[in-house]
Amino acid sequence: MGSKYPPSLRVCLPWWALALEAAFILVFFFYTSYDTSSKNQKTLMETYRGFQDVTVMAALGMSFLASSLRRYSWSGVAFSLFLLVLGVQWALLVDGFLENVSTGKVVITLLRAQLATMSAVSVLISLGAILGKANLLQLLVMVPLEVTAFSTMRMVNRRFLNTHIHNAVLAGGVAVGASCHLISSPWLAMVLGFVAGLISSAGAECLPVCFNQVLGVHDTCGVYYTFSLPGLLGGITYIVLLTLQISWTKNSMFVPKSQNMEKTSYN
Repeated sequence: MGSKYPPSLRVCLPWWALALEAAFILVFFFYTSYDTSSKNQKTLMETYRGFQDVTVMAALGMSFLASSLRRYSWSGVAFSLFLLVLGVQWALLVDGFLENVSTGKVVITLLRAQLATMSAVSVLISLGAILGKANLLQLLVMVPLEVTAFSTMRMVNRRFLNTHIHNAVLAGGVAVGASCHLISSPWLAMVLGFVAGLISSAGAECLPVCFNQVLGVHDTCGVYYTFSLPGLLGGITYIVLLTLQISWTKNSMFVPKSQNMEKTSYN
């Protein structure tokens, strides 16, 4: 199947790809190095097995998942492999510089390569939604934008402990539970759960220090920021929604007299 790209794009695209790869080679030459400190072969083999599984899933599973052999022949698979290679290289640099801002040197390890592959998988997932609608140049622009956003968000979520995330999930359920029968739109439940999660996460960081040092209260299970504050938020939301529902009901009951007479005459 011949390419439907305009001649200008077919001429410029290979040169842009070669220039981008040449830039990657220069950056890796000056700013990266391999990790040679680990001598434990058992640990290395365990890490390598995980890296191998993720790479095979990304290279074969995701590539053929986004393929449409009858319509696009092997283009979908080739695009996926091409974006995977660029995404892994870019993710290695972004993750390395975010973690080593002071040194300015990226140390490449198997674990970091595995995380970079997982970051590049986000691009392959997005490719399935726009395959056939975007050309390869547009996909090239998507790689650094999406991988950078993915890596940055992963660095920000890494600051929170897993227990904080679990407490935030419980806090959302506590906040929504009191007023779930009054919520008429999904967006309201989403906003309420989001605010409860923020309250729980912020409380997990600030309240223990305040309670222990100022009040002398030791909250072992996080009752205050998992149940108390989200429950208070849910109670306030319940009062507001119930008041609005009663107000709307009264307004619908007390309609003008002329409208009542018109409804009676129609009946």
